[in-house]
Amino acid sequence: MTAVTPSRGVREAMAKPPAAHVLAGLLALLAVGAIQGGAAMVANPTGPLGMSVDYLEGTPIDDYLWPGVFLLSIAAASILAVFGIEFGWRWNWAKPIEDAIGYRWPWLASLSVGGVLLAFELVELFVVPFHPVMHPLLIGVALVIIALSLTPSVRDYLRRR
Repeated sequence: MTAVTPSRGVREAMAKPPAAHVLAGLLALLAVGAIQGGAAMVANPTGPLGMSVDYLEGTPIDDYLWPGVFLLSIAAASILAVFGIEFGWRWNWAKPIEDAIGYRWPWLASLSVGGVLLAFELVELFVVPFHPVMHPLLIGVALVIIALSLTPSVRDYLRRR
């Protein structure tokens, strides 16, 4: 049995709750899909994954480059959150933010990924005339990410101590 050093804190001594593993798994799954879609959009902004730029008529963008960059950003934030949740990554630059909110940065990252994804998908749902099954699915994923981030067990696990 190994002793927990005071510098590691109480959070590391706590067992990771199942909801934290589910949250990390969902963020990882989101990252895989976002990388696939985002890379396709950046590589071929005028016709990724069989989509036509005709779907973008009436929107402020002409091709899929910026949505692809957005998806790759969501993927990067999701991957960072996964590593923060599962491996306890700590960053000195995040300490003032953590002190202000009372939680470690992966909690804010998870909540932010869910919130930004939800807002993006809702706007996309009303702006883009093409509504594949992906919009409602991603709205659901965003809501589950937000809900899991707000569960007492995840909040307790990622509380700054």
